[in-house]
Amino acid sequence: MNLRPKLLLGYLVFVAALVVLGAWSAWRLREMGGVSRRIIANNYDSVVAAQEMKESLERQDSAAVFALLGATGKATLQLREHRARFDANFDKAAHNITEVGERETIENIRRDRDLYYQMFDSFFAQATAPGGVNAVERDEYFTRLEPQFNKLRADCEQLLELNQRAMLAKSAAAAGVAQLWFYRTLLIAGTLVTAGVFLAFALSNRIVKPLRQLTASTTRIAGGDLDARVTVSSHDEVGVLAAEYNRMAERIRQLRNSDTGKLLVAQQTTEAAIDSLYDPVIVTDADGRVTKLNPAAEEIFGAERTNAGKHVGEIARDERIASAVAEALESQRPVTGDGMSQVLPLAVDGSERAFRVRTTPMRDGGKHLLGAVTLLEDVTHLREIDRLKSDFIATASHELRTPLTSVQMGVYLLLEGAAGELNDKQTEVLSACREDCERLDKLMRDLLDLSRIEAGESQPKLETVDLHALITREADELRPRVEAKNLSFQVQLATDLRPVTADPSQISRVIANLVVNAIRSTRDGEIKIEAVPRGRYVNVSVSDTGTGIPAEYLPHIFDKFVQVPGASAGGAGLGLAISRLIIEAHGGQISAQSELGQGSTFSFTLPIAAQAANSRSLNA
Repeated sequence: MNLRPKLLLGYLVFVAALVVLGAWSAWRLREMGGVSRRIIANNYDSVVAAQEMKESLERQDSAAVFALLGATGKATLQLREHRARFDANFDKAAHNITEVGERETIENIRRDRDLYYQMFDSFFAQATAPGGVNAVERDEYFTRLEPQFNKLRADCEQLLELNQRAMLAKSAAAAGVAQLWFYRTLLIAGTLVTAGVFLAFALSNRIVKPLRQLTASTTRIAGGDLDARVTVSSHDEVGVLAAEYNRMAERIRQLRNSDTGKLLVAQQTTEAAIDSLYDPVIVTDADGRVTKLNPAAEEIFGAERTNAGKHVGEIARDERIASAVAEALESQRPVTGDGMSQVLPLAVDGSERAFRVRTTPMRDGGKHLLGAVTLLEDVTHLREIDRLKSDFIATASHELRTPLTSVQMGVYLLLEGAAGELNDKQTEVLSACREDCERLDKLMRDLLDLSRIEAGESQPKLETVDLHALITREADELRPRVEAKNLSFQVQLATDLRPVTADPSQISRVIANLVVNAIRSTRDGEIKIEAVPRGRYVNVSVSDTGTGIPAEYLPHIFDKFVQVPGASAGGAGLGLAISRLIIEAHGGQISAQSELGQGSTFSFTLPIAAQAANSRSLNA
């Protein structure tokens, strides 16, 4: 039997077990529902009818009192209404006899009702006559009619108690049956699970055992023992794999017998590995000249035979590819473009795709530089997924703004006394609601900003900016918040700061985000803003003496919704992500350094304005 039928058989057994258990449970649940329906149909309706008869009887007795007081019209209406109501409920109870003794009780009610009606009508006719009744007749009425009233009421009470006791008895019996079915269902489920686990272990061992043998043989061959073979014990896919594996090992043994075979295998393996890659690969020598293009790269840059020997800068459509190769060859270290600004849009088969550049230097056994391998990782699907997520977040945030605004307005009006004076507890609850609404509003605004930046709708409005004045102004606005926590706030700006090309409002937002994060993570100590020129850029850093960030979170600290465990609450993990997108849109980079218990330093770079850079080079 092949592997597929084996696996299907195992899954079918599990499915059958689930069907059996589900059918059993559904059957029992249906029976329990029938028990509940019978309780309601048999007893609950009679209980309600008995209760209604008691109430109607009381109302009829009240009608006699109204007649004695002279309210003849009201007494007549009340008598007619509640006698009809009593008779309707009596008929309902008489047609729902389900318990032992209930029929006798119904007959007692019928007999006592007729007698009570006869006596009551006689008295009521006298009471509503023009002369009315005197005191003697009234006393006689209460002497003869009241015992009959109490007897009829006792009959109704007996009917009520009889059905209530029946409901309690049936409910207790149903609970016992439900408990029995529960244990039986638990037993069936346990049996099916045990059988399924046993079958799963048996089936997995039957499949995995030959794979373990194959792994052991592979380990021996990797260790140099080319005489290792695999025992073919089945005719399924694993058996076919074992047979082909033995044939491959035989071929390897033959090739190893000659040096030519060794070289041929090495060359073929290398070329096959590169050609089989889905992503474009460019192989260059130590001078940056192209030596190899895989088929995926040929679709972008042209055929390998026409581009071999050319410098990578001549065939690359984006200077960032040539820059990555030059940097990898110069530093002899891998170069990876992880930022959004490092994603290259390239046309492939008439459609634009997004690629991320990864360049790694090649060395021989003596660590001599041979060249570099550049992989263009296709991240089109990732960008599309990210776009869909951003669109969803933007739509959801936009749609939530209106109801949230209404909620905020309602809470504000309540706090302002629009609904009257509030007590302290109500004020406390509404204040907490207002704070939560403000946090939610900030979160949605951040989500909208993030989606706009990612979609390219919030491009920076670049201009020449005096960074010294911008940082000083932003620090003055933030200083009260820092000093409110008894923290020292220092601003150290180099005297030779040059103007930068930036959007002042967006850079101010980045600085504010970094300082606010520093305030949250620092209980005592200081927060410092520094700015120094570095080549063609200005480096701005915000450092603190707070709790620091664990090393495992540093690589992901600028991702969306990342929050360090134990950090002070107050944000949704979007501030640093927005800051990263802003800085990368300016052509700079942002990074973080931190050590637990020692504090953190966040740094970002901004390009010096072209006029300032030219002036500086002339002065030099």
